[in-house]
Amino acid sequence: MLKKIKITGIAVGFLLLTTLNSCNLESTVFDSAPSDQFPRTEAELLSTVSSAYTNLGGYYGSPFEINGPSSDEIVVPTRGPDWDDQGSWRSLETHTWTPDRPGQTNGAWEFGFTGIVNANLGISRINASTLEIDGKDRIVAELRVLRAFYYYVLCDLFGNVPIITEQSTGQNPAQNTRTEVYNFIVSELRAAIPLLRAGSGTAEYGRMTKGVAFTLLAKTLLNSQIFTGTARWAEVIPACDSVINSGAYALNPDFMSNFAVGNRNNPNARRENIMVVPYDGVRQGGNIFHMRTLHYAQQAQFQLASSPWNGFCTIAEFYNSFPDGDARKAMWLVGPQRINGRVITYNDAVTGETAVPLDFRPTIAALERATQRDGVRSQKVEIQQGNNRTDQDNHMPIFRYADVLLMKAEALFRLGRSTEALPLVNSVRDRAGLPALTSLTADELLAERGREFAWENLRRNDLIRFDRFANGTWQFKPVTPRFRELFPIPTQQLARNPSLRQNTGY
Repeated sequence: MLKKIKITGIAVGFLLLTTLNSCNLESTVFDSAPSDQFPRTEAELLSTVSSAYTNLGGYYGSPFEINGPSSDEIVVPTRGPDWDDQGSWRSLETHTWTPDRPGQTNGAWEFGFTGIVNANLGISRINASTLEIDGKDRIVAELRVLRAFYYYVLCDLFGNVPIITEQSTGQNPAQNTRTEVYNFIVSELRAAIPLLRAGSGTAEYGRMTKGVAFTLLAKTLLNSQIFTGTARWAEVIPACDSVINSGAYALNPDFMSNFAVGNRNNPNARRENIMVVPYDGVRQGGNIFHMRTLHYAQQAQFQLASSPWNGFCTIAEFYNSFPDGDARKAMWLVGPQRINGRVITYNDAVTGETAVPLDFRPTIAALERATQRDGVRSQKVEIQQGNNRTDQDNHMPIFRYADVLLMKAEALFRLGRSTEALPLVNSVRDRAGLPALTSLTADELLAERGREFAWENLRRNDLIRFDRFANGTWQFKPVTPRFRELFPIPTQQLARNPSLRQNTGY
């Protein structure tokens, strides 16, 4: 039974109604509706708080651009005059970033707090209202889950950040400890879950549901030892089971279709992709994976609106972790690239070479002076051929059902229950066409997560949890101090808020 609430008359001359049903964002400007008639339905109520949702579009912006290149899954080498950016990308690869550089660190901070402020404004608007309408409790619960997600991102990246709610007052809020932020996330999720929608149907897709909240709860609990110093592996299992036993989610038999153009119309992809960024190229821009990774000459190959940037790729070690026969290996572009059966060629203005075959190779000669062909490129997010816009129409998952299975497997493994963990890991491997494992090690579990979630904003977090981020080494990255497991509070934020204190080591 939905609880009725009262919502104040809201001036709606500037409000944009955003219907989130199926995440098919259709907009209508209310420029003449009397304020005492709006909102009238849950969908219209949701439109008044849609900014907290649309901010998710930035998740694969700055947070992705510091998460990926600081791990072993993405490298952004300098190619002639391109991608130097005063050494910003190299600072991520070599773990030598500072509070001032790269600028994406500040962008990630602002992504999180913009989402939090938008959620707080939405909660305040609803709680201060007088017009009767069904759906208040559910919308407020969704906003609390969204806010918890933004705090999870900040807790993961920066640790000690201010907790700001709809009840906060004043400027220059003081920092909370990482443990306090963690506890806030967990308590918010547990309070919101009973009020949320269940299921993964058309009405639930793209919204904060029980499945999303339980997945985020499991993810937060999985990182409890890192965030607070105390492991809570046993609590991860029931959170995952709440998703598994709901019957609303399942592995998509076709792994790559989870990331396909138009994947919102694929029922199997909708059942696996528990939480998504609903990129559609027009109303929700930001899906530019193809622009970051493809070579300039591939504009013609894929009939793109503009030339790609020839930047993001992966190191040979990570690419080689995918065995032959792994269906997920199709995410990589490697070897000669062709148009109509003919190998693409390009002219290299830096070296003076002409008619150079475009032949992607796993090796990268040097971080400071890579060739245009160095590094395997990604096509995990299907490239939208003939797209007349820079932004693509693929919905991009934040959480997938495969992650729920592997989180539960990891928790079981950490508790010494490998026999129970193996079937979960093997179900993911089976979908990839790989043989079942008969035993499980931490290294194998981490490698499986790497193959499954490459370029999905999870790798840095996984490496930290398995003690491979600071202590691990890979091409261009030596052993580094453990304080690098947190990014610094950006200089811009320290200047704006004198109550903030820099993270240890910076």
